[in-house]
Amino acid sequence: MFNPLKLFDSTAREIKRLNRDAPNIREYALQCFGADVVRGIANATRQHLERVHAHYPGNREGWKQAVADYERHHREARGNRDDVALTAFTFVLIYIRAEVQGEACRSARDVIERFVDEHADPAEA
Repeated sequence: MFNPLKLFDSTAREIKRLNRDAPNIREYALQCFGADVVRGIANATRQHLERVHAHYPGNREGWKQAVADYERHHREARGNRDDVALTAFTFVLIYIRAEVQGEACRSARDVIERFVDEHADPAEA
């Protein structure tokens, strides 16, 4: 069940987890998937981050709704065994939560942004 208080838990543990998870997911994707899958992950991540920023208000309620929606997408991707969507949605969830935490999670956002910049197909922007 979605716990809105958990989303905004700005404890050191949450910050540490986000900053640790982003590079771990990046490394996992690069080591386990081929170039086409990595490119698909980067493209999907970029598209969904753009969607989040365009469609959800940049306030507490907007971020809560975005997390709830993307947690549902994440569960569906896991059930469908869709590696591209699952990894992209993981990046999106980390990014949203890192934005909520602010500058303490800048490194998590930087890892995801760098991954997208390095691996997304510019023609699909």
